[in-house]
Amino acid sequence: MKSPAIVFDAITVAPQADFAFDVWYANHYLPELSARREFISVQRYGSPRRATYLAVLEASADASAIDSAAIPEPAHASITGVERYIAGKLGERKAPAVDDSIFDADILYPVFFRVPADRETEFNAWYEEEHLAILQRCPYWPACRRYRIRHPGTDSWTHVALHYLTDLRALESAERTEARSTPWRARLAQEPWFRGDYRVYYRYGQRRWLRDAAAQANPAR
Repeated sequence: MKSPAIVFDAITVAPQADFAFDVWYANHYLPELSARREFISVQRYGSPRRATYLAVLEASADASAIDSAAIPEPAHASITGVERYIAGKLGERKAPAVDDSIFDADILYPVFFRVPADRETEFNAWYEEEHLAILQRCPYWPACRRYRIRHPGTDSWTHVALHYLTDLRALESAERTEARSTPWRARLAQEPWFRGDYRVYYRYGQRRWLRDAAAQANPAR
């Protein structure tokens, strides 16, 4: 099912956090987080370097229909930081002959940007028309979904691209070097807002579908 929105929910824990956090996260927090009817699936990821637990929840509702106040806030002694974004989908691009199973790839590479409103049209054009077209010539870089973050705070990220990779060699590929070396990108990079935040997360377990197939096909039911 095509999902028009996501919730990106990242929790960072202290280095000394033990298995009690894992138990709380899996048995209490995630079930409560995913219980809302607008969510249709949840996929877990982790970042050992960041000590971060990430859940990406896909929604059947538009981002504007997701009530952030109704989503539970995590509360555990091991937590040192929480980052949550509700985001509406801008677009999706897959390499030729790639099907939707790629969105369960082992590696998630989110890239965040703060894009001023008056620069969004050109930013989106560059990303869709040039940047992704070059990146997806790399065999390890088959898919990307792009989102606009709803109600970003002051100095917060406004856009996120979720890149689905099959191998970390994508990040050292000739295609990535080329995509980052074009005149169009160089011109945008001269602007002070053009500073991305790049992360790597690894898939943890299988996607959990929260509604049955009939409900996924008819989300308004």
